[in-house]
Amino acid sequence: MNGLFGSWGRSWLMSPRAFQYACAASGILSAITGAAAFITSGFLPPMRPDWTAEETVQSYRDHHKGIQAGASLLIVSGMFFLPLTAGIFSQMRRIPNLHSAVPALQLGSGAAAIFAFMMPGVILASANFRLDRPVEITQALNELFWLTVMMPWQPLMMQSFALAYAVIADTRPKPLYPKPMAIVNIVAPIVYIPPLTVHCFTTGLLAWNSVFSFWVPSIACVIQLLVDSVYLAKAANEETEAIEKEC
Repeated sequence: MNGLFGSWGRSWLMSPRAFQYACAASGILSAITGAAAFITSGFLPPMRPDWTAEETVQSYRDHHKGIQAGASLLIVSGMFFLPLTAGIFSQMRRIPNLHSAVPALQLGSGAAAIFAFMMPGVILASANFRLDRPVEITQALNELFWLTVMMPWQPLMMQSFALAYAVIADTRPKPLYPKPMAIVNIVAPIVYIPPLTVHCFTTGLLAWNSVFSFWVPSIACVIQLLVDSVYLAKAANEETEAIEKEC
């Protein structure tokens, strides 16, 4: 047994490079599973917030199995977000003269942000669990689901701004991350702001099914996850190559 684990421990899959690649890939998997959750649930396009309770429940009945899968996928999406956060934290610590509070803020915000993925998944599972209950209860749980999907973006903003700050503060001729990464991590959180008002509207440009509250923030989130994942993989590769040259 010791020999088997010793062999695994010396394999490439257990190397620091492989682990950091896995962290980067987790960001892509988070985006994929998050998008798949909405697709399988039949939430693209989203439910209308002005639907009656009967219309809402009928939609749940029509997509019952898909919503079961979607709720689980949404929770898994949050799980994959954690390794990405840890990988970014590890690389941020390589930036010279960066105050320790900056990577700490990124790590803490990322850890808190997983609940923005996981809690909606649990609420969606609850809404879909017993469709023979009074329709008003399912409608209330459905509304809670959409509000928890849309509104708690603040940890993501803090995480993104901390990363953008670190990228801008790295003034070396060959910085760890390129400056366009900072732009993505500044612009993306800004477009998350309109969903903060979705509890005030059932129709119009700021309702939860609108372009400004759903489509633009969702696309921005996916782009941000992909960009951060790709540049994390590149930074991890450069770090490993530098260590190998020193050896």
